[in-house]
Amino acid sequence: MVNRRYFLSASAVLTAMGFAATPQARAAKIQHPAPAGAITFYAEIRVAEPENAALLKNIEAQAQSLQDASGFLSLSVKQMTGDSTMVKNYPEPYKGTLATAYADAVAAHSLPYFYSLFVRFADYASLQSAQVDRWFDRVIVPHLHAYAMTPEGPQKTSMMLEPYRGLYQTVVAGDRTAIYRQSDEILAFLRRPVDLPERHYITVANHVLIQDVMLQPFEAKTADLLAIAQQTYQPTNASNGIGLPGAADNRYYRKAVSTEILRNAFPDGDLRAYLMHGVWESVWDHENSHLDPRFKQTAAPVGAMVVSGPVEPFYETRIVLA
Repeated sequence: MVNRRYFLSASAVLTAMGFAATPQARAAKIQHPAPAGAITFYAEIRVAEPENAALLKNIEAQAQSLQDASGFLSLSVKQMTGDSTMVKNYPEPYKGTLATAYADAVAAHSLPYFYSLFVRFADYASLQSAQVDRWFDRVIVPHLHAYAMTPEGPQKTSMMLEPYRGLYQTVVAGDRTAIYRQSDEILAFLRRPVDLPERHYITVANHVLIQDVMLQPFEAKTADLLAIAQQTYQPTNASNGIGLPGAADNRYYRKAVSTEILRNAFPDGDLRAYLMHGVWESVWDHENSHLDPRFKQTAAPVGAMVVSGPVEPFYETRIVLA
């Protein structure tokens, strides 16, 4: 987890109201215009077990001010459960080995809870007006204290578990119906989240860094990869047109439920961070999709442009508000 935090800290740690960031990121915000189109306030937080239930309750209880704000699209909270091995092209016998590793560590009290927060707005001005950063400071930050184990039990300390924050733009998105590239299509996509907790879907969020000068060719290649995830399945002759359930002992998989490419709104020096966010019916559907020759062929040019990553955790959705 420490390594992942350091990896992510290399991307632009920016929010609409100008939270602390690297010198390169602060310069980038000055030099670049306000991001266009739909915008996502993305945060990652680590939460000690004694704070966990109160945090989730507080998010739901205090979300109304965001939901009532002009331009609000949706909010989701996702708990990290493990990591993909197939995204790293490890040998097939390693498939799914780390699928629940993080959740198991939380249960063993060796790691804190880890959540990703997505707060979606129609545009940058609306996100600024809603003061999402101040909401985050008021609702979430008070729960990020580290705890020390004592003979009397866990005790809150003054040490804070530092969060990550960033602003991301949706480049392209898709589901089992279509691929969405136009701004009005992307807005409609973000208004109808499919990853509702009761559906028990699995989210993956692939983190990579590229050279910023490669932005346009990278996005063209990732759009091709997104289309592959939305259009391919195994077995190819499945009569339902979406494939059969993946498992540890087969190579079947169903189409991704939805996919989205998010670009950090600002570069960090000569680098740019991306999130490739996908929702699948199961871990095995995702892992088996990476074994499909069609996916491998399309992914190779994308991987060649990556300078850091991929890091692709699995998540289970805990809260969705739209």
